[in-house]
Amino acid sequence: MASKKKRKKQPTLCSLIVTLIAEEGPRKLSGMTRILGSSYQSLNSEVLKLRRFGVLEKDADGVLSLVPGIDPAAFGIEVITSDPVPPTPPETDRELSFQDKFEDLLRRVGVKKGAKAITDIYFSGDIWNARWLYHVLSVPAEGFVTEGQCKLIMGSWTRTNGIPYEHEDFFDD
Repeated sequence: MASKKKRKKQPTLCSLIVTLIAEEGPRKLSGMTRILGSSYQSLNSEVLKLRRFGVLEKDADGVLSLVPGIDPAAFGIEVITSDPVPPTPPETDRELSFQDKFEDLLRRVGVKKGAKAITDIYFSGDIWNARWLYHVLSVPAEGFVTEGQCKLIMGSWTRTNGIPYEHEDFFDD
């Protein structure tokens, strides 16, 4: 029987970047390498992901800052409370359904409660319409989805699935 151990918190590089900028303010990527103890390439890769998901923005001088409305707590650190378990190989005969992928996205951006219900509501309407997605994330999911999470979901889901979407049509920042 495996013993229960409490292990140290394991922050991701993304969460470290977001936390650093949230706590200490906007900064250039080159200034983060020494602070976070990572290579410029690793940090740049993660920063590009965060910019693609609409979490960070970069000004003309190369200074990175959080997009207004982003909740740094959504990038919380995961706590491992038992011995590590090796990941199980993915089932090769069954891919995630379209609905499972949407629900997985909700959970990955930090929607802890209501992910299944939000998914069911979204898939009851026109899933190829960005306005419907925004409506579901902002009206029925109010209180479960923050504005920052909404931006992440909108950007990622529409881009991944080729749904026409303009950030400016939905958000004022």
